[in-house]
Amino acid sequence: MDDRQPSSRPIPSLTKAGIATIAFGFVFDLSEHSFATSTTGGFTVGEHAAHLVVLIGMVLGLAGIVADGVRQSARSGRKERSTRSAVR
Repeated sequence: MDDRQPSSRPIPSLTKAGIATIAFGFVFDLSEHSFATSTTGGFTVGEHAAHLVVLIGMVLGLAGIVADGVRQSARSGRKERSTRSAVR
């Protein structure tokens, strides 16, 4: 049985930026829904902008995860360059 723990890797920078953007958009969205004067039957421009900020944050977070995964798979597929110290 393998008792090794998976190595914890740091969160990619782009994903951190996405998380921060989502958090800002969430606060912006709450303030727009709470304090903005509502129009009859539609969203205000601020509510649309807040939703767009959250969407951009989600895209940034996902892009960071995908880019890190591509980078990691490229690293793991690489062969060692020197075989002089290999166990034979």
